[in-house]
Amino acid sequence: MRKYGQYFIALAFVSTICGCSTGPLSFFGPGSDVVGGAEPGSNDWWSQQAMLPPGVRQKCYKGKNWPPRPRPTCEPQQFSHTYHSAHYWPLPYVCQDRQFMADIINTQENNGWQEETTMYHRHFQEDQMLNVPGNLHLIDILETTPSRYRTVYVQASYNAEIDNARQANVQQALNELTNGEENIQVVVRRCRGYDRPAGEVKMINDLYNSSIPSPRLAGAAAGGGGGGGGGGAAGALSGIGP
Repeated sequence: MRKYGQYFIALAFVSTICGCSTGPLSFFGPGSDVVGGAEPGSNDWWSQQAMLPPGVRQKCYKGKNWPPRPRPTCEPQQFSHTYHSAHYWPLPYVCQDRQFMADIINTQENNGWQEETTMYHRHFQEDQMLNVPGNLHLIDILETTPSRYRTVYVQASYNAEIDNARQANVQQALNELTNGEENIQVVVRRCRGYDRPAGEVKMINDLYNSSIPSPRLAGAAAGGGGGGGGGGAAGALSGIGP
């Protein structure tokens, strides 16, 4: 009996080392059962088993899920695959996370360069020619933008005549700046400019300064000198009483 017991222990150990913890392979060769359209132990069968996710499986016992967090419910991995997942963790799954973050960064980078290379309404005069800020912005695009992002966009006005005129004027300015040696594409882009005219910014700043409640601290110049600055501030606060 001891001899047969040692034999079965050795048989179970060999089956485990072969990677079939669920026992589709016997000591005498592949079994005759067909699982998922492939014979257990065949190359197709191992390919199917390699697609199983790692980790514990969720099971329902007496109306409760064990473990309670979402887990796969398919059959468990083979022993060799379990060892492979534990040995190389978090590969290959971390590669998917890294690629996901890289795609987000690339999208942000592309959108950022697209914003930087766009000629907005403020860059054009009433006759659709580039104004001084527009010419300076175009020069900045040529000097600082990497070649793979060097596409000039023109903010769409939703008027085909205006868009075509602006596109032609920008292309002409590019040809003059590069002497026709660079072929830079000019594309009309539907977007909106997140900016304000300088006059509007000044008006908002003036309204803010005029709405500051009293008492107001005087500047350093009001005190007349380094020491006088503190005196001026103190004098401005001298009228504050209980």
